[in-house]
Amino acid sequence: MKLLLFVSHNCPHCPKAEKVASEVVPDYAGLDYRKIRIKTEEGKSLSSEYHIMGTPTMLFLDGNGSELKRIVGVPGETGLRNTVEQLLGLRKSFLKRIFRKE
Repeated sequence: MKLLLFVSHNCPHCPKAEKVASEVVPDYAGLDYRKIRIKTEEGKSLSSEYHIMGTPTMLFLDGNGSELKRIVGVPGETGLRNTVEQLLGLRKSFLKRIFRKE
């Protein structure tokens, strides 16, 4: 599964979204993370392909590039963890025991 975080250099909320993602992503081996700047050529192309209308936007994709879930705005760490665990099919109680986080 992939997590694409679409950001803009003039977005006041994007740094917080990046921080939350950087804290959560390393805990999940099955999650590939990329930050996409929407003003780059790649960013323009992907923004158009996935109909990104604002930043920050987190887009979860399956192995075929199909959208699984979209989060617009800055999620809380717990909310992002819950989303990742749900999409990866992991049991929350198992991860609570390992990471001791809620």
